[in-house]
Parts: sequence; C-alpha cells; structure tokens
Amino acid sequence: MLTTLVMAVTGTGCGDVCFDDFDCRDQGTGEQVYTCVKNRCELTSNPVPDAGTGTDAGTSTDAGTSDAGTNTDAGATTDAGTGGDAGTTTDAGTNTDAGTTTDAGTDTDAGTGGDAGTTTDAGTDTDAGTTTDAGTDPDAGTDPCESATYDPKLGTLQLQTGFVAGESAPLPAAAGPLGVTPGPTYSLYTVVSKGYTGPHALYSLGTWPQVELGATPLFDVAAPADRGPSASLFLSPFVETDGQRVLTGYTKSGGGFPGSVGVYDSAAPSAPTYVSAPSNFSAGVVPGAFLINGGGLGTVSAGLGIYALKTDTFTALKVGTLPPETGGSGFTAVSTNGVAMLGYFSDDTFLNEGRAVGPATIAQALTSGTPFDVAAAPSLDVGSNFVAASGHGEGVSVLRGDYVPPDYNFAGTDISRFAFTVTDAGATVTIGARQPVLVYVDQCTSVTGLNSIGTDLLVGVDDKNGTRLVRIQQAPQAR
Repeated sequence: MLTTLVMAVTGTGCGDVCFDDFDCRDQGTGEQVYTCVKNRCELTSNPVPDAGTGTDAGTSTDAGTSDAGTNTDAGATTDAGTGGDAGTTTDAGTNTDAGTTTDAGTDTDAGTGGDAGTTTDAGTDTDAGTTTDAGTDPDAGTDPCESATYDPKLGTLQLQTGFVAGESAPLPAAAGPLGVTPGPTYSLYTVVSKGYTGPHALYSLGTWPQVELGATPLFDVAAPADRGPSASLFLSPFVETDGQRVLTGYTKSGGGFPGSVGVYDSAAPSAPTYVSAPSNFSAGVVPGAFLINGGGLGTVSAGLGIYALKTDTFTALKVGTLPPETGGSGFTAVSTNGVAMLGYFSDDTFLNEGRAVGPATIAQALTSGTPFDVAAAPSLDVGSNFVAASGHGEGVSVLRGDYVPPDYNFAGTDISRFAFTVTDAGATVTIGARQPVLVYVDQCTSVTGLNSIGTDLLVGVDDKNGTRLVRIQQAPQAR
C-alpha cells in the first residue's frame, strides 16, 4: 500500500522537473511530502511537529502567574520593582520583606533571573499556559488527535450509508504499493524498497485476510541494466495483477523520465519480462492486456497517452490519446464491468481529471491498433482534486481532497464512489452521481491507498494506532 499518495504533476507526469519546493506542491500527502532535490520532486518525511516542542513558553521564567516562592507574593499591592522600587523606604508591599533578608530589589530581585526562587515552577505543576500556551498558537499539548475517539478499523473516518466495514488486517511496515489478484482467493503482492538505490523487489503479502510479508523476494523490480549501488530509481505507485502475472514499474532522472515496467509470471517465475516505459505513472488490467498511463512503451513512443502491453505476446501499442490540455500523467482504475477510468492532469483546471471508457472501445483499440480519444468519453464529476483511484465493483472510488497552503500538505475530505452502467454492447457508459463511502471528520486518520478486492474496496488506513487494511463492502440492501 502506498506510504504516500502521489499525484500527476504538470509537464511529464510522475516525478516532474522542479526548481524549488513550491513546484512540488501538488505531490505528497499526510506524513510525507515531496521536496525539490536536484530539480526532481522527491518523497521525504514530513513529521508533524508536536504543538509543544521548541522552547516551551513558560519553562525558565514563569509566564506571569502568582509567585510560588513566598507566602506573601513579592509584588503584592505595589509590584516589586515598579512605582516605588522594592527596596526603598517602604518595603515591597508588606511588613515582611519579599522573601529574603536582602531587600527584594537588591542582590536577588523578586522575579528576575531564575523565577521567584523555587524548584517548582511559579504557580502550578502545570506550566503557566494551560488555556492557550504563552507563546504558541495551539496550546502546548492540546493535540486534538490525542483525545479523539478511534474506531478499531476506521480510526476517525466515518463510514457512510450503504457501506459496511468488513475484515481488517495490520499492514507490515516494509510494504509499499499493493496489488490484489481477481479472486475468488485474493492473493496480495507488494514492492519492498530500500530507498532510491534499492534493492527493489516484489514480495508475496499472503492471502487475504492473513496478511504477512513473504520471507524471500519473488523478482527484482529493476531491469538488469538499472541495478547497482549507483542506480537511483523512483518506484511507480502501482502493483497490478491479472492473477497469473504481476506488473510494476519505475522511472529515472533524465529527459522524458526514462523507466521500465517489469512483469513477474507465476507460471515462469525465473523469467521476468522488462519493457521500456518512460514516465509510467499508473496502470490497470483489462482482458488480455495491462493498460499503462505514461509516455511510451517498448518501441512505441508517442508522448503522454494510454498504452497497452498485451499479455499473450508482450507486444506494445498505443490505445488512447489524451486531450491537448494534458499537463501530466493521471490515474487508472478498472471496474468489474470492464469500464476503465483513464485520467490525466489538466493544465486548464489544475486538477486530476477522469474519463470512463467502455470495454468495447478498449477491445477495439487493442484489436485495430487505432487509439481512441479519451476526451470523447464521459467525465467523472469529482467536484475537487483526487489523488488515488481504484475499481470498486461496477464503478470506481476516488480519494478526494486537495493540497492546502502554506505547506501544501494533502488534506483528504472523503472517498467517493461513482457507479458505471454499460449499454450498447459495451460501447456506452453512463456515470452515476457521486456517493460518499468514507468521510474525514479530521486529519487524525488518513487514507494511504485504494485497491479493488473482488467487488469490494480495500482501503489503507493510518493513524496513531498503526497502518492497516480495511475491506469496505456495499451493504446488502445497496447491492
């Protein structure tokens, strides 16, 4: 499962060129963020600072409470050191001098240097700043996520009408992008990577819901020419499988972001296939082929578009043309009734867009080699940006939200589903109204990824209780 959610960026899609961190603002999410390193948007940790770190506004000198040092405060009536100085003829407000034989305004002035002279901070055990901490916007230590109520499966996410939460399983910390076989037995795969220089390998992740990382890798994601301690690779955020074969990919720095996709075949595990695939960003499975959203495939290089790798011959062709306003690669998701949601980043709207292409249109392009026009297909009315997508029964679900200034961290709003109705022998698709599935009530629990599992949705969830997978099913009356 994705440890960070990535989105298409302007220019050439995944991992675009940058000049400063602002250029990477449309990437990253939650606990990780992209920063500009050597003109490349790279994924880095983005720890949320605790609201009481730094220097607490009330440690050395007390933040203004009653002095805890003497029975009579060294500033009662006439403040120690104001008006008449605490140490003139009239003592600092009391008959008994404020705290010491030495007048409270000479050698040890009441309230300077160390606070009024006691080990316990002036006033209370709790630092003088309990309502609003003296010096920070949020009160030190009042993180709302610490006191929030967490569901064991969904955390603070709220399930919406028409859906139920099924099985849940912890996700191993080393797991990366996730793939699930079509079923009825759902085998899981993931990519484990040791940083940009690797190694990068495909592993079994068990059979749902018994999720467990395999002991040995299945195959090396990197093509032979791209292996070695000096090879820096950027893994693509997808693992796709048709039940027998598993597809994943990566890109590298350079013009057009060269890269490859690799196919592991469980029927021939010692003979993986590697195919050149610049700017590969997302992928999906249709009958007889993998669809790849990127800048080319094999010897077919025709700019950003939708390409197909046929699984019987491993031949490549372009099957879909993206509209002129395309500024970057987009997301790919396939429903159980064969509709492919094919996406792109729009330079007109500065959002990710998605179009629903019918199964007959895809099959014809695979047979004829003539690409279809993605823009001719109906558009999903998402109503916001989205940063992940997955097939969800006879439809797709997307993770909605946006990147919020000033830091441009991703803030999710909900997962929503769009149902697809197919008519005219698969040539026509009608898109249903947006239906919320899971809603964010705060940012204490985040979604880390979406995958289809049969007719259901497998959601990666992360919060203070750890990272886990939750199966979301349609309620029986909603099927």
